[in-house]
Amino acid sequence: MALVERRSDTSMKLLSRLAVVPLSLLSAVALTACAGASSTTTSTASTSAVPYLCQVLPRVDRLIVTRHAPDSHFKFSFPAVVTVTNASKARAVAQSACGLPQLPGGEHCPAGFRVSYNLDFAVKGEKGSGGEAINVYPTGCETVTGLGAVRTVAEHHAFFRLLGSAIGLKDAGYFTFAGIVELG
Repeated sequence: MALVERRSDTSMKLLSRLAVVPLSLLSAVALTACAGASSTTTSTASTSAVPYLCQVLPRVDRLIVTRHAPDSHFKFSFPAVVTVTNASKARAVAQSACGLPQLPGGEHCPAGFRVSYNLDFAVKGEKGSGGEAINVYPTGCETVTGLGAVRTVAEHHAFFRLLGSAIGLKDAGYFTFAGIVELG
């Protein structure tokens, strides 16, 4: 019940923020988002193999978080590229990603804004690039790719709190990564 109340409180905060956005700007943002997003996401079939990142969790020792936000009307409280050198925090983010549930097949999603994150995990002892990357899409169906089947962070926002903590943000959550529409 507390989770439902917390989600409702978060939704109300969003609505109160959006209430100040002029309707024309909001319409333009929605059209831009729809132009680059699909309204239906199909998850891949589940495989019996454990994703590589999930197999090497104890050896994850670093994380580079890179934000991709091609539209300039979003505001974020942190730089576009952040390196996490604390191995335990990088592992916690990887472990949380590995524990996310698979996106249900045929899920119909609202249009997402074109904000995404590449999380590149460095794995101690690996040759070559030495890492394993996943992609996080915080809007729309709130998905994570790169771990076999498409996974979802919807209703599992502890992932965003861990990611925020890893990059040095206090009280980070979903809106921290989805971005806030900048007025003017």
